[in-house]
Amino acid sequence: MNQREAVELAAMHFRPMNRWVGDFIPFYWQNEYHLFYLPRAPEGRHCWGHLVSANLMDWQELPDALLPSNDPQSADGVGCWTGSVLHHAGTFHCFYTGFNPQNRFSQTICRAISDDLIVWRKDSGNPLLVPDERWYEPSDWRDPFVFFNEREGEFWMLICARDKKAPFERRGCVALATSPDLSRWTVREPLWSGRVCWACECPDLFFLQHRWFLIYSHGITRYRWADHLTGPWQTAFPDSLDSEFVAAAKTLFDGNRAILFGWVGTLEGEKDSGPRQWGGHMALPRELSPLQDGGLSVRLSSEWQNWHLQRSVPLQWAEAENRCGHWSLEDGWAKADDGGGVSVLKWDESPHFVLSAEVVAQGQGVEFGFLLRMTDGKGYKLVVDQSRIALIPWSSWGDGEPKWSRPAFWERGQPIPIFLVLHGSIIEFFLGDRISLTGRIYEPQKGWNALYAANGTVEFQNIRWAPLDPLR
Repeated sequence: MNQREAVELAAMHFRPMNRWVGDFIPFYWQNEYHLFYLPRAPEGRHCWGHLVSANLMDWQELPDALLPSNDPQSADGVGCWTGSVLHHAGTFHCFYTGFNPQNRFSQTICRAISDDLIVWRKDSGNPLLVPDERWYEPSDWRDPFVFFNEREGEFWMLICARDKKAPFERRGCVALATSPDLSRWTVREPLWSGRVCWACECPDLFFLQHRWFLIYSHGITRYRWADHLTGPWQTAFPDSLDSEFVAAAKTLFDGNRAILFGWVGTLEGEKDSGPRQWGGHMALPRELSPLQDGGLSVRLSSEWQNWHLQRSVPLQWAEAENRCGHWSLEDGWAKADDGGGVSVLKWDESPHFVLSAEVVAQGQGVEFGFLLRMTDGKGYKLVVDQSRIALIPWSSWGDGEPKWSRPAFWERGQPIPIFLVLHGSIIEFFLGDRISLTGRIYEPQKGWNALYAANGTVEFQNIRWAPLDPLR
């Protein structure tokens, strides 16, 4: 098997063989989507794995791109952490975080180069950059993102760091370094110091429709926008791109779209009560588009939408059961009209599926959604109301606090496209080509599913459904 031959697995929520995926480093080159990634590893002993796809669905595993040197004196003696990849003057450059807790600076910026994106040669001058303690604390200095600033005619590097001058414990900032040639670097004062978190991890930057968008993560992936690279960096609402389950997300640009990649962390013990672990499955790729107010819309990638349309069928009601309320039914269509009450239509017990529809909801307090994996008084309620999307553990007593929620934007009386993916423990929901909500639900593992509507008239149009293979 040559270096470009690989195991190819067409799978939603992909993960490599015998690995959990963590931070992604996306790169687009000659009609291929490359995803370098950090696999879950103990004590920060990460390497760079490598995946490639031509269609965002079928992923090939390639040889690991970077490995820790295991040299107790070197900058990356213990781990090779997150960074970025770019092409310049016929050579691919990878900038990454070298991790060695035995050194004075445990996190430093290193470089490797390649002719083919497969075989990488580390720079003998590593580390290229250490924290400049005039401006930055010495302990957090990682996740370099490098791009060419055309206006300034030089390369810029964004770095996750902590602002030494910030008078508050939340000193997370995006540090800046500049270079004329990718080899000689000068550390500058922070590009942005928002004092909103401990550290702005995995900084990422892209330019769309005359605006700059700066992405960073502190468990939840957030962003700012500006008309100019020098700022001011402004906040949109919401300023997050999903829940904490699309973690450390970063983008690539394929000539037409900014595409976001993140990972869906597992929960310890595979229990809903378990803390979120570092690493898991690949989240479904998202397309990002600017909004007039400076925000970003989030939609499921067109590749996965088309995949669903080609494999799905109109939802049938032969075995449906009206659990409460008043429903009118046709193949692929259902309408609930019960005024101020609740309507529930059970349709099946599939544990893994994708469902798409357009929803028209009318009524002052109207809400709609799904009941999922209902059994023995347990399950989940996924609900959309006028202010939010919420995933709420089911209780016969009544709704409690949501496990996860996101602000929602939609108009009553207008068709709203929705996509719902329930795949093993992973749930992903897309509303109105505008916003998404992702989570993990382990308990229960199976049960019946239903359409849900309340406090108005709700019409589910063009409902299409497709089963999924079990999550691997």
